[in-house]
Amino acid sequence: MKKQFLIVCLLLLSLCSYAQTLTVKGTVTSASDKEPMIGATVQIKGTGNGSITGLDGDYILTNVSSNAVLVFSSIGFDTQEIPVNGKTVINVELKESTELLEEVVVIGYGTVKKSDLTSSISTVKGEEITQTVTGNAMDALQGKVNGVQVASGGGPGTTPKVLIRGVTTVNGSNPLYVVDGMPVGDNINFLNSNDIESMEVLKDASAAAIYGTRASNGVILITTKKGKSGKANINFTTSVGFQTIAKPNMANASEYKEVYNKRYTNDGSTSNWNDAGATTNPGGTDWWDTVVNKTALVQNYALSVAGGTDKLVYNFSLGYYRNNSQFDVGYWDKINVRLNTEYAFNKYVKMGVDIAPRMESWEDTPNQFSSAMTMDPTTPVFKPESEWVDNEYNNYQRSYNNQTWNPAASIARSNSNSREMGAILNAYLQVNPIQKLTLRTQFGTNAHFRRSDSFTPEFSLDPLEKTDLNEISRQSQEWLDWNWTNTITYADTFAEKHNLNVMAGFTAERYAWYNTKALRRDLPSNMDQMQEVNAGNADNAEAYGETTFNSMVSFLGRVMYNYANKYYISASLRADGSSRFPTGNKYALFPSVSASWRVISEEFMQDQSLFSDLKVRGGWGRVGNQNIDNNATLTLLDQTQYYFGTSPTLANGYFISTVGNSLLKWETVEDWNVGLDMSFLDSRLGVTFEYFQKKSKDMLYEKQNIFAIGYPNWNSTVWMNVGSMKAYGWELGLDWRDQKGDFSYNIGLNLSSVRNKAIKFSGDGPIYTGGFNSDQIICNEDGGLISRFYGYVADGLFQNWEEVYAHTDEHGNLIQPNAQPGDIRFKDLNHDGNLDANDKTYIGNPYPDLMVGLNLGFAYKNIDFVANFYGTIGNDIFNTTKGYYSGANGQNVWAGTLNKAWDGEGTSYDIPRLSYNDLNLNYQRVSSFYVEDGSYLRCKLLQIGYTLPKQWVGGANLRISFSAQNPFTITGYSGMDPERPMLNADGSVIETGIDNVAYPNPRTFLFGIDFKF
Repeated sequence: MKKQFLIVCLLLLSLCSYAQTLTVKGTVTSASDKEPMIGATVQIKGTGNGSITGLDGDYILTNVSSNAVLVFSSIGFDTQEIPVNGKTVINVELKESTELLEEVVVIGYGTVKKSDLTSSISTVKGEEITQTVTGNAMDALQGKVNGVQVASGGGPGTTPKVLIRGVTTVNGSNPLYVVDGMPVGDNINFLNSNDIESMEVLKDASAAAIYGTRASNGVILITTKKGKSGKANINFTTSVGFQTIAKPNMANASEYKEVYNKRYTNDGSTSNWNDAGATTNPGGTDWWDTVVNKTALVQNYALSVAGGTDKLVYNFSLGYYRNNSQFDVGYWDKINVRLNTEYAFNKYVKMGVDIAPRMESWEDTPNQFSSAMTMDPTTPVFKPESEWVDNEYNNYQRSYNNQTWNPAASIARSNSNSREMGAILNAYLQVNPIQKLTLRTQFGTNAHFRRSDSFTPEFSLDPLEKTDLNEISRQSQEWLDWNWTNTITYADTFAEKHNLNVMAGFTAERYAWYNTKALRRDLPSNMDQMQEVNAGNADNAEAYGETTFNSMVSFLGRVMYNYANKYYISASLRADGSSRFPTGNKYALFPSVSASWRVISEEFMQDQSLFSDLKVRGGWGRVGNQNIDNNATLTLLDQTQYYFGTSPTLANGYFISTVGNSLLKWETVEDWNVGLDMSFLDSRLGVTFEYFQKKSKDMLYEKQNIFAIGYPNWNSTVWMNVGSMKAYGWELGLDWRDQKGDFSYNIGLNLSSVRNKAIKFSGDGPIYTGGFNSDQIICNEDGGLISRFYGYVADGLFQNWEEVYAHTDEHGNLIQPNAQPGDIRFKDLNHDGNLDANDKTYIGNPYPDLMVGLNLGFAYKNIDFVANFYGTIGNDIFNTTKGYYSGANGQNVWAGTLNKAWDGEGTSYDIPRLSYNDLNLNYQRVSSFYVEDGSYLRCKLLQIGYTLPKQWVGGANLRISFSAQNPFTITGYSGMDPERPMLNADGSVIETGIDNVAYPNPRTFLFGIDFKF
């Protein structure tokens, strides 16, 4: 009986065990892009049983115990363990390993683990860049990289101004861009942002010295997207929307007339008001609405196909971007094609060929914002039709009451456009003859051709607004650049703890520019059919042409060593030889050294729970600058004409046009920095702090010619090594990332501060720049901060005659004898009783005390949200538009001027009285009256997206989004755009911060679709 009972129990137990055995299936996807993961491992924990996911990320396991634990893993992703608990369907999203995401960083001529970095390098992924739809990827970098200041330009095709850790030279500020190992200069407008895989910003000399002569402003390495083996992945992205610019509040015709007349009344004069508009244009003209369109179309399309086999991988992309201006004239568009391929012949040899043709075209955007604001609002756009003539440009109305040219007419006459076609071809061959040794040779070319056409019509509105002769020109430019790079790299580990990486290389590069321009005037008419150079009068013909070359050869090497992943040291040396420098000074050496201590790897740190990571690092290096004219060492002749004889006849001759300097040598920037990298709370909180200092010597500067006054002309300059500048500051980065169930979020805060100081410019005294009413706004002098405003100190307004009479010297002499109540009181700083140039002082600094970047990201199931902010604190702006309160020369004024301008004691303490004569020079002096706090915090991006369930779209990924770029700005600045003055017309770092009403940054609203299958 006992035996039978035991048999029954064993049978029941086996039946129970069988009943608890399950078949489990599901899919494994990537948490970042929701794509199915091919080849992921699914294993029953504690056993050898498991499976591999298929092409759709699917798996199936049989004979799984109901209380088993499944282990999901894949290289580069965090492993997950999930109890079965009787479930038969288990779908898993694997998160990319944080360590691996940060593991590989592109450096000059190689890669390195981020944990092994000894230099200051910041990485921005391509998906962060494409969140912002822009023609230049650097616009999307604002606030994302500490120590990098980006000032965006508003108009189509405008190149942003980029400063990496301040200013150390007057010879440009933009960094060197290197795309897939090929230097491409200092402008990446041609590049499609959707093609970018990642950007690495080399911020210190220990990282950038490997690029030697062109690295003084920093280096940005751009890696484009490559293919991966597996099935083809197709991605189509589009964003379409519009841009708009906030309308300034200018006076209407009624207020304008009152202000105009009151200026004369206040001076006891009789107004010369022209009231013709009362009959010809009784409603007045809103010039802003007339010439500035409410919206401008912006559109972006990108298609990519990537895939490959174990031998050949490829990535093909096609992109189109177009941005219209806010005027009827002006646009920029570009078409990009890129094919990146790589073929592995065997485990020893592989080859890659990248080709990227492109075509850009643009119509020059006229800057008529200032004219639209100041034009007489009583004036109609056109003359009465009864006065119209055949020349359509003569039918516009000249202003009745000021000298501002009719902005509608100026836009109609605007006729200047360009088209550029080019291609980058980059090919490399890589050989690994033995394990750990890599030989690589790469040859790249960047060729592009540009044709620019311009036509200025003949017209006449009155003697002060006309062009007597029309003009036609065509310019053809060709650029042909090539770069050849050869490197050999050896990496090995000895005795398990000694890690060594050695690289040596040789590069050669050449840059050529061909330029031809033809111009004629006096065409028979303004007709489109006549707008050819041949149609102009041959007697007025002009032709120009030139060819320039420069080349460079370089030898470079680097050694990186670490012991037990704790103690790191890296050293590099580059020798550059440039054709721009004379014999004896052609070559220069650029060394660097950096080290770090990964404290977290020490044994005494293993039992603590405060730090997840802790690393101390520091570096020193020298980088260079060769940004001078190709012929800076040469004294050149040019053609001219002279009159000779008692009966003068015109003869051709030559004169010295340029003075060269055969003693020129490299400009060098020496840089050092220290940094601290930390993370806490299981790596959810990351903290980075750095302090840096950069100092230039032998700065290349175009100095006033010292050989002889007036040789070869009155304002002759010559390149010399005479200057030195210094930049120093700090950076603090905080980053928090966490996930709670289906909700994940990240918060990033970047804070940085830089001071830019001129140790010495030329030794010839202060440099004045930034013209304003026959004066200069900016003064740069040895020993001072650069680009500061220099002028008189405005000390409020005289409220009554007693205050006017009280503003005297010690002898009772009036300091401002022409002043009246309501005028600005200017300080007599040297107390000599005279208000003159000796009373000027520094009244503002355009460079900020603090730069702030705030980046937020949230995701819940299929919904994602991004918000990016950027701002500056402590910078000043010289706001020339504050002068619009004056009504000077009859220009239109800000709305509300009648109430804001002084009109009796206590009525205003800021805006002076209205005056026709302005004998006190309230608006004509460079003074602190024009200086405003330019601090601002701008929302750069708000974006919300929704990814549709895959079953709705046949298993594909379809995300729709809505985004707003620059939707709002928090600032106390009264001008149109607090960001725009940082991007001055010529890009000079010693003339910035002046608001002359450039094209402001628009608000952009976009609807986007991202489709992957």
